Amino acid sequence: MAAALAVVTVAGVLFLVIGWMGLVGSLPPNHLVGIRTPYTHKSAENWFATHRAAAPVLIWVGVAVLAAGLAFLPFALLGVLGDRLVLGLVSGLGMMLLVGAVASWLYGTRTARRRPG
Repeated sequence: MAAALAVVTVAGVLFLVIGWMGLVGSLPPNHLVGIRTPYTHKSAENWFATHRAAAPVLIWVGVAVLAAGLAFLPFALLGVLGDRLVLGLVSGLGMMLLVGAVASWLYGTRTARRRPG
């Protein structure tokens, strides 16, 4: 179970890094990472505007998942936490990641579409 918690914690790091790259404009348009929709792939301007708008959501979710994961991971590795508690943590943090991904996609795309020009 500690391995699952470690995977979710690493996912939090990825959200944080992707959010930061989107915020500073260093996440290039690609088909692997980021908000990949027909709208964002229409132009580089759409891509960067969407990711800049979605970045705060991704960063906060990444920080929250990373902090919780790091807080509980040592205890999970030592076997101090029960499997049910770790399963609950993994489920909750996974749900946070899912909600954060959907929220960043919705907020980023809607905000980018409303921008002038």
